[in-house]
Amino acid sequence: MTGSPTVRRQRLAAALRRLREQTGMTADQAAKEIGISKSAVSRIENAQVSVMPPVARALLHLYGVEGDEVDALVQVARDARKRGWWQAYDDVLPDWFEVYVGLEAEASEIRAFEPQLVPGLVQTADYARAVVRAEHPDAPDNEVERRVELRMRRQGNESSPKLWVVLDEAALRRPIGGAETFKAQLQRLTEEADRPGNTVQILPFASGEYGSMGSAFSLLAFPEPADPGIVYVETRAGSLYLEGQQVREYSRVFEHLVATATGARESRDLIRGAINQL
Repeated sequence: MTGSPTVRRQRLAAALRRLREQTGMTADQAAKEIGISKSAVSRIENAQVSVMPPVARALLHLYGVEGDEVDALVQVARDARKRGWWQAYDDVLPDWFEVYVGLEAEASEIRAFEPQLVPGLVQTADYARAVVRAEHPDAPDNEVERRVELRMRRQGNESSPKLWVVLDEAALRRPIGGAETFKAQLQRLTEEADRPGNTVQILPFASGEYGSMGSAFSLLAFPEPADPGIVYVETRAGSLYLEGQQVREYSRVFEHLVATATGARESRDLIRGAINQL
């Protein structure tokens, strides 16, 4: 386990929100009781900021928590304030994506659907470089390389999550970076598909229409029961982090995609066929 501070912050936020709701207090009431603003309580409970350990302790006492549980949750608050390795890339890492990298670092399983691209966790450096240049056409070379370096660092997680990836066939047909770069990327994809614990499936053009066409998303699960699953949806302007019922809804969508896609063995054949056509 990596001990991602982002996941610790999410865990503490969920616990504090649950404990407050159990008391029947509003966020405004809790804020007034310990002398902070209502907006500060809201940001803490939405994991937008790390909570100072004294503030965490004050909230826990207010909610009637005692003994070892207080010490354990205050320690979570301390851990949540540590810096993750990805924060060294603040120059190229927007705040909204920093949260995802922190969650990804401790995920035990990631289920992802991509309609156009091979996911970042299984991209080669050359493929990633081509994608980054297309997304940031005015960026200087050193910035492009920093972004590529960050993407490669994300793949170096010692406790890499299991991956279940569903790709539209379009991702096998668009020669990003040119024929040689793209061929190497597809070969990498077959290697990842053969890795124990991983699954790669392809939605062939012949499948026709399907749910979530054109909309990529990722479902992240974590090893600790205290850390609920998250849905990540990215846009050009930012990202969404969805929980609870929406995780169940996206899980059903993913199950339908899995059922519509070809099986793992046939999918590997489709990838190899695409390689042979380059």
